[in-house]
Formats: sequence, C-alpha cells, structure tokens
Amino acid sequence: MKGSQIVVECLKSHGVTHIFGYPGGSVLPVYDALIGSGITHILSSHEQFACHAADGYARATGKVGVVLATSGPGATNLVTGIANAYMDSIPIVAITGNVKLSLLGHDAFQEIDITGVTMPVTKHNFIVKSASELASALKRAFLIANSGRKGPVLVDIPTDIFDTETQECDVTPLPAREYHPATAEIENAINAVNACEYPFICAGGGIIASESANELLALARRINSPVAVTAMGKGAFPAYDTLYAGVVGMKLGEQAKRALKKCDLFIAMGIRFSERLMKNVVSFAPNAKILHMDIDAAETGKNAEYHTRVVGDMKETLRSLLPHIKEKPYKGFEGGKPPAEGFFGVIERHRRGAIVTTEVGLHQIEAVNRIGTEQPRTFITSGGLGTMGFGLPAAIGASVGTGKRVINVAGDGSFGMNMQELTTAARYGLNVTQVVVYNGSLGMIEKWQNEQYGGRIFQTKLPHIEYSALSRAFGVPYAHASTEKELDNALLDAETKTGPYLIVWEGQI
Repeated sequence: MKGSQIVVECLKSHGVTHIFGYPGGSVLPVYDALIGSGITHILSSHEQFACHAADGYARATGKVGVVLATSGPGATNLVTGIANAYMDSIPIVAITGNVKLSLLGHDAFQEIDITGVTMPVTKHNFIVKSASELASALKRAFLIANSGRKGPVLVDIPTDIFDTETQECDVTPLPAREYHPATAEIENAINAVNACEYPFICAGGGIIASESANELLALARRINSPVAVTAMGKGAFPAYDTLYAGVVGMKLGEQAKRALKKCDLFIAMGIRFSERLMKNVVSFAPNAKILHMDIDAAETGKNAEYHTRVVGDMKETLRSLLPHIKEKPYKGFEGGKPPAEGFFGVIERHRRGAIVTTEVGLHQIEAVNRIGTEQPRTFITSGGLGTMGFGLPAAIGASVGTGKRVINVAGDGSFGMNMQELTTAARYGLNVTQVVVYNGSLGMIEKWQNEQYGGRIFQTKLPHIEYSALSRAFGVPYAHASTEKELDNALLDAETKTGPYLIVWEGQI
C-alpha cells in the first residue's frame, strides 16, 4: 500500500469523516487518494482558517479535528491555528507535506522545519522518515491528541513517502489511555468537601472535554454550591440554574463576590488558574482552601497553592466522589443569569438550538458574559490565545460537524481578517449566520488608548466597507440592522434560508 493510501485508511479507521485543508504540490498524492474514500474535504481560503475550522469542529463534536496542508508556507500558515488549539487544549491532528527525504536539510524550495517551528505549541509532533513508520505515527498522533489533557499533534511527511509502497500498514487505532485518580487523593477530596461549610465551585474546559457536566450538576446540587464557569467552561453548568454564579475572569457579580468571601473551600475543576482568575476570583476568597481537580498534574500548584488535589479523568473523579459526599443545606445563594437585553438579548433568543461562536475583542467579552449557555459545546470562543479571525472558520467547522446553525458574532476588525471564509460557507451551503458589529474601529484597542494613553487614538480606525456589495460578490444574503426589531427580523430571515447569511449591526452592544 502506498503512503498516501495509508494516510487515508488511518483517517477512516479513526472515524474521520471530514477534514479541512488546502492543497499543494507535496500533498497532492493524499488528495488523489481521498477521491472516493468517503471522507469529505472542506476547502478553505487559507490554511490558518482550515486549522481554526478543524478546531471548531473538535469543540462542537468532541471528536479530533483534522487539517491537511502542504509544505513551506502551507505548513507555517497553520501555526496560529495550532497555537490556538494548544492554548485551549483542543484535540486536532495537523498533517503537513514536506520536501523529499533526500532534500531535507538542503534549504530546498518550500522546505521548512515545521516540527521545530511548532514544537512549543504542540503536545507532540512527528517527522516521518520512512513509509513503514507512517501508520504508527498517525495512530500515535490521534492517541496523543485525544488523551489526557487534549491538544494538537502535527505529523510532517516528506512527499516521496506518499508514493512509497510498504507492507507496514496496520491502521487499527491504539487503545485509549486511562487516567485513574489515586485512591488517596479521592479520599482526601471527599474529606475536604464533607468538612467545608461554604464551598464554591469553579468549572473550566476540563468539564466539557471529559463530558462530565451531568456529574458537576449532581455534585453542585448535593452540596448546594454556587458554580462559576470560565470562558472555556461556558455550558458546563446551566446559566439559568439558581446556583449559577457567572463567568469568572471577567466581571464577577456581587452575589458571587459575597459567596467567595464566605468560601472556605474553592473547588477548581479542569481550570488552569490563569492570571485573570487569580486576580478576579481567588483574591475574593481569602479564607478558602483550594481543592484542584485536573487531568494534568503540571497545572496543580503551578499558579495557585492547593490544599488538596486530585489528578485524573474528571468524569471518573466526580463519579468516585459523588457516592461519598454528604448533602449540605441551601445557603440562600440566588444566582442564575437574567435574560440578556438589547443586542445580546436578540442573539440569545435566536441561539436556542444553535451554536454561538465569537471573534476576539469587546464583543467577545460582552458575549461571554451576557449570552446564557445551557449545554456544553454550544458556545465557542478563543480563550488562551485570543485569536482575531478565529470565529468564522470555527463556526464553519462547528456547522460541518453538527449540522446545526451557527451564529458568529464578530467585530468589524476581526471580520476584516477572515471575511473571505464566507465563500467557504457558501460553497458548502453551511448554515452560518455572520453578525458583524460595525463601529469602524478596533474597539478594544481604542478603549485602551482612551484609558491608558490619554485618549491619543492612533491606528484604530478602519476603512469603510460596503458590506452589501461584499455580500453580492460572495453570493451571500445580506441585511443591515440598527434596531433590535431589524436584527430580530434579519435573524428570522436567516433561519428560513439554507447557507450563510451576513448581518451588519450598527448600534450599541
């Protein structure tokens, strides 16, 4: 079997039905092998956006996203997308072509040491040196990407390996690794929870990655603990539950602050104690001991000193705890997110049954705080890296993976980075509604210049774009809205149509 066929057979054996990418000379044998394979290839307008689409696909489905790119600039264009997935612990496998084996190290045309370039932002990467190693490398890539703390893995393959025949082609997936929590740590955690009087739970992306939202809900209700979520944890706990305490790292409500001041046990689940969390949450709980539960031992004690920890799979950890946790009385916490108003109120009313993605900027902060999320994998945003241009391709990946309508909320600055991806959504008839918040500026940068630089506004104003002409050029329906009623009508119209829809909002958010 040729190397290119091994690649395709490996993808099929790992349940891959869709991949994202952009063709080039070094990977043409793989594209040829994809014909008739049953795997759908989604052609983006740029490799970075193909990688973001694979990322969005993984976040929305819980499966490994796959992206394919050619050598040289094709591979380097993936770096931002790979770094974004790395910072948010998203499982993707990036496959790149390279120059022939004999040309490696000779500065050949479009040769780049992409494994060296991506080493800091991948869980692991491979450069395949023989066709007999290919199946093994790909199988290990899928295992590593989707095991433990999930993340991106890159496999770089010299182009002549794709055309090399080999008998070494066992594509059977490797058995999943297990991450059992230690019995002693479970016992310590049980004792800590049972001994505390005022617990406070903070849930992050680890809850969603481990599919343990139901276990979190059961624990919270048993001990009557307020539950805050991180931006990556939105949907891990229902936003309209009375125990919901809001999103941490952004704006924390007074009710949550009061609960934190009383808190004697801060229960951290699948979070990494970022500097925002330490400043805006932990600082409000001066008397709290920390119970940190995470699958990655390196995160425990890194930024916050813990009293007790449990290292292991979150679902297994919670299932081990629950039978031994004593019920605690209700302490009068009255949380739950009130319905959003204004612009986000309209978005929120139309998001039921849909997925929301965002770009990065002021609109992102408002969306994270104001849009209520009831289910995991229905709110997708770039957390750790904060990548402008992420939202629209992520929406495309989410739509491909789930078949659901996706609403991407973008500032006009972010949309300027990825607007060509509307053509990708149009090509495949994807139900992606792109809402552009138009203010003619880089809003967050201008805000900082006003606050920190004496109002000296520099390099933030954006050129005017006639979005109606853009929509005609891309073949995408268009609506302009400056009132809530107009926005509501535009979103209703989008829901009646198949394919992408462009809405420009010119008003306050």
